[in-house]
Amino acid sequence: MMTRETITVGRQRFRLGPWQADTGIAQLSLPPRTAPPSSDDLRAAMALVAERGYTAVLTSALEEGEARPFTDVGFSERDRLHVLVHHLRDLPVGRPVPRLRLRRGRHRDRPAALDIDRRAFPPFWRLDDHGLTDAEAATPTSRFRVALLDGEVVGYAVTGRGGDSGFLQRLATDPSVQRGGIGTALVVDALRWCLRRRCHQVFVNTQVGNTAALALYRGLGFEPTHSDLVVLMRDTTDRVDG
Repeated sequence: MMTRETITVGRQRFRLGPWQADTGIAQLSLPPRTAPPSSDDLRAAMALVAERGYTAVLTSALEEGEARPFTDVGFSERDRLHVLVHHLRDLPVGRPVPRLRLRRGRHRDRPAALDIDRRAFPPFWRLDDHGLTDAEAATPTSRFRVALLDGEVVGYAVTGRGGDSGFLQRLATDPSVQRGGIGTALVVDALRWCLRRRCHQVFVNTQVGNTAALALYRGLGFEPTHSDLVVLMRDTTDRVDG
């Protein structure tokens, strides 16, 4: 069974584990505030990944400047994310949704939230329980929030804070009730939470092809930044010269 672990190559540490529910694909990432790896360290890490039985490796979402060491050893772009920012100067006001209630997410809400996630996202971007835990742990402070319609979970959001910035880490609504104001309610709720915690801005990212999400965020006052994030991929069997 493939597990999540930390591997050390020389003086460089990497986090390694299966990508979501696909145990054949590994996700290789760096701990926070870690210097970029060298090409030699990455080649050695790839050898360890192959020994673990993985057939391919994905990176976490990287700024384009962070991607260079990975592209130097044969990684190529698998997906691209637009980054948007809300400066919290004018908070949007969502329209009331009858019978909708937002509350703190509980452990027993996780299966329902993950089922919504599975139906709301394409297979590559779906979260499993570990992925949801990672989203909550990505910032020093975070919260898991659910939306209930007539008592049933129909959406959820994970929001975090690090320094003076907020991060909308995950947002999903049940496809059967999309465009009904639930996503808007969760985003507005997240923005208010960040403002109460003295954030100066809130960031969110989404796939470049997710036009519905981009329209939602732009309509609520998010603005595009000049930076994209990239997710890179490489087969473990690929050979890289040099």
